[in-house]
Amino acid sequence: MSGHDVEMRAQGGEMRFPGAEELRMVRAIALLALLEAARHGEYRATFRGFRVQALRQRPAPDGDVFVEVNLCVSLGRAVIERSVLATAAAEPTEPKS
Repeated sequence: MSGHDVEMRAQGGEMRFPGAEELRMVRAIALLALLEAARHGEYRATFRGFRVQALRQRPAPDGDVFVEVNLCVSLGRAVIERSVLATAAAEPTEPKS
C-alpha cells in the first residue's frame, strides 16, 4: 500500500485491495508473530498499512506443551483477523557459547 493509498483512506476515499503478494507477506509476518509471541511474550510489525500484533496470554488448558496467543491483523482501522490461538510453547533459542 502506498502513501497515497493511506492518505486516500484517511480522507475517506477509495483504497485499492492488497495484491496476492502483499497478502502472502502478511501471512508470513503473522506466522512469525505467533512464534515470537510464544517465545518472548509479544511481537508487533507493520507492512504496507497492515499491522500485526501478537501477545502471549497463558499456557493453554492442555498444559505446558501449548500457549495461547492473541493475534490481531488490521489494515488501517479495519480489523482483518482477531483470534486466540494455541501454539507450540517454543523455548527461546540463544547461541551456545
